[in-house]
Amino acid sequence: MRIYHFLCIGLISIALIGCKPTVGKEGDLPQVSFFYWKSTFKDKDVSSRWLDSIPVNKLYIRFFDVDVDANLGPIPVAPLTGLPEKFPYSLTPVIFITNETFLKIKEEKELGDLADKLARKLLQMSHSHKVKEWLIDCDWSPKTRIPFFNFCRVLNEKARNNHIELMATIRLDQYKNFELTGVPPVKSGLLMAYNMGALADWETSNSILNEIDASVYLKNPKRYPLPLTLGLPFYQWGVVFRDSIFTGLINGLDSSDLADSTRFKKTGENTFEISENTFLQGFYLYEMDKIRIEKVGKNEILSIIHLLKKWKSVNDNKEIVFFHLDERIMDSVNGSFFKYFSQKVSTIKQK
Repeated sequence: MRIYHFLCIGLISIALIGCKPTVGKEGDLPQVSFFYWKSTFKDKDVSSRWLDSIPVNKLYIRFFDVDVDANLGPIPVAPLTGLPEKFPYSLTPVIFITNETFLKIKEEKELGDLADKLARKLLQMSHSHKVKEWLIDCDWSPKTRIPFFNFCRVLNEKARNNHIELMATIRLDQYKNFELTGVPPVKSGLLMAYNMGALADWETSNSILNEIDASVYLKNPKRYPLPLTLGLPFYQWGVVFRDSIFTGLINGLDSSDLADSTRFKKTGENTFEISENTFLQGFYLYEMDKIRIEKVGKNEILSIIHLLKKWKSVNDNKEIVFFHLDERIMDSVNGSFFKYFSQKVSTIKQK
């Protein structure tokens, strides 16, 4: 989830009215949860009034990343600060571990030491909260699968010793090709149903979430061997190209930010060309650079509904997690949308 550390929620105006669901009983609507993916916890990003209107009773909160230092080995990076001791919602700590970590750390003792250090840090950071699960986020590869899975086995044992269940993120290619990629030895998975398209291809319309790319991953009719929670996106960005080569992302960028026709020329429904050298939200852009606006809003989210009919592994899921929460999403999106979406998913489950 490395790329996600730089994501910001775009201003997406949605107002849909739905019935207030109940949570926690058999047959109820799926629970709606959110990721919180910042290094400093801010109260203004977590409005009880807004969350209770959905309602939400769980947040997946990034505690820290893990990467390899040339001298120190694997170390925590950008640990979360400011988390209050009392919290009105259930809390699931999340750790992002780079793939490079498991390219360097492969021996059983090293993996055991890493699992022990991370378990102690997680317990220390969440000591005042009742935690039922940990989520490990790592985009493992064929070269790192074995050390990552061995690490999960050790950490899973330490989690169970503390009455905690271990989850792992599952990418769409790992979901589709699980017989080749393997299944991590954890209690359950969180299926990341986003960032599915070819980001670096200018011809891509929306690499975050689109029905055509999503359908490619749903052709495998076999049920994934783990229970899966569904993760969906709710953000936007500008994808920058220079000389037809992907250059970078401008987080939270909206078409309205490109309204100045002296600097930006609209070339398509969601594409623009830079008319003169200019600064834009910290980026220096050159004449002839191109920008593609990608966003996920009402239409993109609702388009996934009929695909869920084929998504056998998550049709019976009782939770949907959106990425990610901050004050801007609460300012721009009426909470009733998420209730409405939960309702729609529930009708699919009943078919």
